[in-house]
Amino acid sequence: MAQDPSIPEYNLGRYVEKWCQARPSQDIIGTMVDGTLQTVTYGQMLADTAAYATLFQTKGVKAGDRVVMIAAKCPRHFYFFYACWYMGAIAVPVCETMGEQELAFVLSDCDPALILVEKSLLPKVRKVAPERQILDLDELPTGTPIDSPRTPPAGNVALDDVATIIYTSGSTGMPKGVMLTNRNLYVNAFWCLNKLQQPGVMRIVSVLPYWHSYALVCEILCMPMGTHTCLIPRDLRDFKNNLANYRPTIMIAVPRVVEIMKQSIEKVISKLPERKRKLVDKAIYNASRIFTARPVLDGGVLRMVTHHLFYDPLVFRKFRAAFGGQLKSIVVGGAPMDLEGQIFFKYLGVMVLVGYGLTETSPVVCSNLVTDHKLNSCGKVLPWLTPEFGGDYTFKDDEGHMGKDVHGQLLVKGNCVMKGYWNHKDASAKTFEDGWLNTGDVAYQDSDGFIHIDGRKGNMIVLVGGEKFHPEFVEDAIRGNAPTVSEVMVIGERCKNIYACVNVHRDKVAGLSAQEIHAKVKQEIQKATASLTMLERPKDVLVLPDFKIDDGTLTATLKIRRYKVRELYKAQIEEFLTSNGEDVAHEVAIASSKIMQSI
Repeated sequence: MAQDPSIPEYNLGRYVEKWCQARPSQDIIGTMVDGTLQTVTYGQMLADTAAYATLFQTKGVKAGDRVVMIAAKCPRHFYFFYACWYMGAIAVPVCETMGEQELAFVLSDCDPALILVEKSLLPKVRKVAPERQILDLDELPTGTPIDSPRTPPAGNVALDDVATIIYTSGSTGMPKGVMLTNRNLYVNAFWCLNKLQQPGVMRIVSVLPYWHSYALVCEILCMPMGTHTCLIPRDLRDFKNNLANYRPTIMIAVPRVVEIMKQSIEKVISKLPERKRKLVDKAIYNASRIFTARPVLDGGVLRMVTHHLFYDPLVFRKFRAAFGGQLKSIVVGGAPMDLEGQIFFKYLGVMVLVGYGLTETSPVVCSNLVTDHKLNSCGKVLPWLTPEFGGDYTFKDDEGHMGKDVHGQLLVKGNCVMKGYWNHKDASAKTFEDGWLNTGDVAYQDSDGFIHIDGRKGNMIVLVGGEKFHPEFVEDAIRGNAPTVSEVMVIGERCKNIYACVNVHRDKVAGLSAQEIHAKVKQEIQKATASLTMLERPKDVLVLPDFKIDDGTLTATLKIRRYKVRELYKAQIEEFLTSNGEDVAHEVAIASSKIMQSI
């Protein structure tokens, strides 16, 4: 059998030299500073990486030690990761918005030899970890002379040594540290780049943080691996204000970011004069007759010519200009993405490519491609999950039947599966079943080979009559089709019906009373779920205060922490369910039991 091209020849620390020395004058990083795009070349990145590694050594860091970085997304993350890998240390990126209790746990759990901290966060970190060696990031060397002496990579770093520990933000309990090896990360990056590669030099942008394995692989690894450039906004405001100036060709995002972009465009359209708004409507209608859920086109030659020669340059190109005019695709993961949003951007000429993965798989399992996609699916599995490249995948139903034609929990094995959870041998063992990693997600593969994810096994709702369904499916339908709703969580464990706990867009309910808001949202949700079965249509709606990262109801990647919503709004939820004739004890007790089982 031919050698697997995705298997690295050596560890990631050796690769940074190889990639940077091959193209020292090309830009690897770009970020906006005072309205001007400031860039860093591959040669400069290597010099700063070596300077970081030398400093780490002077601070006593050895191969296998953990080095933590706590900071908002910035170019210095590149130097941090590659310096750790350069000398064989384990990089531990930590969420900068993490609360004190959670942060104290993480720092105790990974036991770092050194902590790099953004200046504004120093008081918090010193408070929760006073005994640790802490460095202010502003004091670390940058702009190091390119010809300065370099520290050689540690010679004893193996492919299966841990390269990074990613603490999952999780929806229950304290986070667990996922151990990803040099092999895990390289193989996943190789296949992501292989499948998502665009002609020419790609310019990737995202607001995803580098403690998110998706951004780590797609940006910090894929970009230098493929001779591309990574654009790093300081925050969401910088991203929105300077997207046109960054001129990206590809974007990675979670669905919420794409929804915000869609809402911004729709707001612009709604404010157009009637004549122009009708032109946009005609352009969208014409596009709807051409573009399908698959790469094939339909609608006839005349419609396609009209689209490409008239509507696209006159209408859609102007909308794309807001993204810099070069954007070809947005790769989305982390949560369900509504079909309406995918279709909307396809009409605009920007493909939304939904994928699926998890930190424990380094992370990408499957993804749609520009040339091979099916909207409303998560795409086909990457080659690392095929026997040809040493992997495999299957599905297991509640009766224990396994196979690719089964509808059940997705199980995977291969070169991207994590080494385990740091300091959690029992949790690691529980995640694996006879060599398979159980993702915990219920899914199936259709006849064309596309993967469809129903939702988390632990989130499944069982009504009092025994009917089962995944709340994510209903939530997705509501998010995409109820304009007033900004966020939604479906409840109903052991109830007669299901219900929707929602947040609303405040600007869309300004001046309305609580009763009017309730009536408006309920009507929108009834309309949004009209095509679902009776059991999947929420009977009533509870409007709650906005879910936030600060109060723990949202994770830092904008996923709902279901147990935290129940905990924080326990009294309101109980009163609401009681008023709808439900047995509150059932819903609360069983939902709490599920949470405890998953911790």
